[in-house]
Amino acid sequence: MRDPTEETRERIERIRRAIEAGDDHAALDAEIAELHPADLAEIIDLLEDGERVELFRRIPPGMRAETLSEVDQDTWPELLEAVEAHSLRELFENLEVDDAADILGELTSEEAREILSRIEPEGSREIAALMRYDEESAGGVMTTEMVTVPADITADEAIVRVRERGREVADFHTVWVVEDEGRLAGAISLQDLILADGSTLVRDVMRTDLVTVRPNMDQEDVARLIAKYNLVSIPVVDEFGRLLGRITVDDVIDIIEAEATEDIFRLSGVDEEEERYASPAEIIRSRTPWLLITLATASLGAAIVAQFEETIARIAFIAVFMPLVAAMAGNSAVQAMTVAVRRLALSGSAVKPLRSVLRELTAGVVIGLVIAVLVGIGAALWRGDVRVGLVVGGSMWLAVTVAVLWGAAIPILLDRAGLDPAVSSSVFLFTLTDIVSFVVILWAASHFLVQVM
Repeated sequence: MRDPTEETRERIERIRRAIEAGDDHAALDAEIAELHPADLAEIIDLLEDGERVELFRRIPPGMRAETLSEVDQDTWPELLEAVEAHSLRELFENLEVDDAADILGELTSEEAREILSRIEPEGSREIAALMRYDEESAGGVMTTEMVTVPADITADEAIVRVRERGREVADFHTVWVVEDEGRLAGAISLQDLILADGSTLVRDVMRTDLVTVRPNMDQEDVARLIAKYNLVSIPVVDEFGRLLGRITVDDVIDIIEAEATEDIFRLSGVDEEEERYASPAEIIRSRTPWLLITLATASLGAAIVAQFEETIARIAFIAVFMPLVAAMAGNSAVQAMTVAVRRLALSGSAVKPLRSVLRELTAGVVIGLVIAVLVGIGAALWRGDVRVGLVVGGSMWLAVTVAVLWGAAIPILLDRAGLDPAVSSSVFLFTLTDIVSFVVILWAASHFLVQVM
């Protein structure tokens, strides 16, 4: 979560004072009236437990559903407990179906069944249907609330149906055209429908070149398709071509934010759940395994350095350059890895592995050479010996080149192996670059400097 602005912090303090005031809710209601549901959600996430509940209870029913859909998902059970039993039905009937399914998915089975039993049957069935899908799949993020018309009616008749159905559907820009058994036949924008001659059949003005997705497609792949084709929404269909739901561009924004957050945490070997008020015990449990892996791999690097103990003892100054070479190689590898992970996130299977790696390797060779020349000159001047400059500069060049190669290749290899390329690539990469850096500079020093120093 982003740090709150000064204005938000001041408003939180006013809300806290209003809550502490007790029975006089006028000040609290005045604050709520000035806020958008998204702003209310941000404030709820920043309040303490009891304060969240009190504020949520005072939100008018018409705003409560949208506010609930925007708050952190770990807060959902607590806020739902604060809602009176008779208000639960109204709350969930005002929620979009996909949001309702997401919220119920965070509750226990008993709690979800209890709430579903209070909702009118049709809405309950739609929510239960969405809960069958994985939450990170197209089916898990789609909404079943759509405006559909048959293909064999006129534009005027379609407009009448859109007016009737549109009152129950939020934020729609596309009318989906369906045939027998709900099979998707095409789509027509509201603009085209309104501008069409009233007697023209819908099938004569609809578009049929549609991009569709299946409900089991990963949400990240859905986001790529919508971005690639500049779509406002994308239909979800089953294996028989029947229209199941739609995914809109606002859903894609949430997907992109969620996936980016997940990748950032995984690049560091940290569980993204820690973002959500994790206890110290949970933080320890999630981070310790990765730190132990790092300890094991770093111990390997230390063992390799120990093999060159005699070299270090005879030319101790070489130890000054070891962390410098390792740091430059590590940073170069991370740059290449970040670009590779980002390219995979945006393009997926369209990435050409060899071309991608060669591009980074070419850049690494040149960058490594530039750095090597500068470091080599500095080392030669410091020690007054050109051979020191050649050993240090040559080691730097080779270490950076190999590090860039690994940084570009490891994410692609993980992806081709069916693993998430962002999952702790850096944990292994740093150790690999340290090892190669130490081996290169110590080996070069033992062969070219020890005998002459």
